[in-house]
Amino acid sequence: MKFQSYLSLAFAVLVFAVLVLAGAQPVVAQDDVQTVALPLSRPGETVELRVKVTRGSIFVQGYDGSDVIVEGRNAAHEFDGHDDENESQRDGMRRLNTKSIAFAVEEKDNVVEVTSKSWNEDIRFDIKVPRRASLNLRTVNNGDVEVRDIEGELDLGNTNGDIAAYDISGSITAATTNGDVTVTMTKVTANKAMAFTTLNGDIDVTFPSNLKADLRMRSSYGDLLTDFDVQVSAAPPKIEREATGSRVQVKVENEVSAKVGGGGPEFTFKSFHGDVVVRKGG
Repeated sequence: MKFQSYLSLAFAVLVFAVLVLAGAQPVVAQDDVQTVALPLSRPGETVELRVKVTRGSIFVQGYDGSDVIVEGRNAAHEFDGHDDENESQRDGMRRLNTKSIAFAVEEKDNVVEVTSKSWNEDIRFDIKVPRRASLNLRTVNNGDVEVRDIEGELDLGNTNGDIAAYDISGSITAATTNGDVTVTMTKVTANKAMAFTTLNGDIDVTFPSNLKADLRMRSSYGDLLTDFDVQVSAAPPKIEREATGSRVQVKVENEVSAKVGGGGPEFTFKSFHGDVVVRKGG
């Protein structure tokens, strides 16, 4: 047991040293919230935010301030449903080691990178950024991705969780494997393609009523729905051929093509088990 404790301590020291040498701001917190505020190199200009998480959630809120504020917390209790206080006592013994989080935040030329270093713990990031921002957000397990009030380009990715974006002005690419994709846009970038993808989940996107776009919609086991006035045409089947050694696989997939407002950039919607809903907003 002592040997394992020594190994854990040595590993934590090593991670801290690596982060310092890399020029990032390392943060290690025990069971509480840790907040880091970073001033930008060029306040008032568009900020680029990149966040990578292996286990946990990412929530980003646009605001009127000039700094990027990163709040990180241990989020294991949000997902496992266990009582940590009861679990910490066993056979009259009380656990002394507490769950910790470790993450790094770095800013250079208005690019802010946030990286979780807690590989075996769930973490939750609540981040405030100036409204004019481009976002690249990625998480894998035990969490969701949510964004609000951003003007810019969004690239959102998840594996086992939902993706949601509200009051967005700009463009979005959103892809998850097991989860829903929900988006509300107040303004779209002209002539900019977008894509919304999930394997197991629904896609529900609201666009401004003056939208001009070519919609390509596909769902193998769900409905395709919209309240826009559209010109619908059956797109030619998409055929994919894949050869691996002596094995050849051919996939034939059908899509529905629909023009909104006379047509425009291509917006792609793909779900396997789920509905695709394209709504007309105000």
